[in-house]
Amino acid sequence: MTSATIKVGRTRVSHVSDGVARGPRQYWFTGADPDEWMPAVGVTQPDAPFTVTFGGFVVTGDGHVTVVDAGYGHRAHEIPGLADAGAMPSAMAALGVEPGDVDQVVLTHLHTDHCGWLTKDDQGALTFPNATVLVNEREVAYWTSDEVDAIAFNRNGAGEVRARLRAIKDAGRLHTFDGELRLSDAMTVLPTHGHTPGHVSVLVADGDGAAILAGDALHHPAHVDHPCWLPSVEYAPSESIRSRERIAALAADRNAKILAPHFPLPTIVNVDRTPDGHVRSTASHDVEDVT
Repeated sequence: MTSATIKVGRTRVSHVSDGVARGPRQYWFTGADPDEWMPAVGVTQPDAPFTVTFGGFVVTGDGHVTVVDAGYGHRAHEIPGLADAGAMPSAMAALGVEPGDVDQVVLTHLHTDHCGWLTKDDQGALTFPNATVLVNEREVAYWTSDEVDAIAFNRNGAGEVRARLRAIKDAGRLHTFDGELRLSDAMTVLPTHGHTPGHVSVLVADGDGAAILAGDALHHPAHVDHPCWLPSVEYAPSESIRSRERIAALAADRNAKILAPHFPLPTIVNVDRTPDGHVRSTASHDVEDVT
């Protein structure tokens, strides 16, 4: 399975895969007792393997063709254990979207598994030559600073990220912003900092429908109900918790579905409130089409 599509009003949101891996993800629940998090995620051993998708989303139907997050990229095949590595362009083609059709790329953050397809080769040729690439200004400042090199998790990928940023900047395609950013009548970028300094999410709202593309604010559906169960790699844990709480509250108030690039395809989280106002989630698979 390389893609799954839902409709949000007249807008289509397609989760597209750039590869799938299985492995233990205990670090997603750092600080939580395994006896608490294991039942919530349906496993019986802390080192039980999880299915993790790498890729992003394609949003169409609002007058734009927008990619939200761009997978591992053309070197995805070098990632150990990654099946169907580098599948994002072919998954998009199966949806009728070619690279030249894309006019907007939104990066929730700049970890290497989210910005890989900014370029299509080691020479820095742009994958999406006609697209404006939108990145929060705090994110760009962080990845071009010395600070990022001091963090072991980011150190190995920092050079790749900088090269990709340089390529899109030299092409005049980089646009930075702060705060909320309206992309169209149906799409708004929301600040959800914490996982990284400039992490953002995207709200798609069209008619009575809404969806939140949460980036790495959420790695697992259980994180909606348990915002304090954080991956060990969070840049600012307290901000991450606030961002998660904001996403869950917004989803409940807007009756919005939550999707995230690392959720297995097809996974959608529906959110509502209990009679006492507490936010709760249910995972569903109500996709329109799976290919």
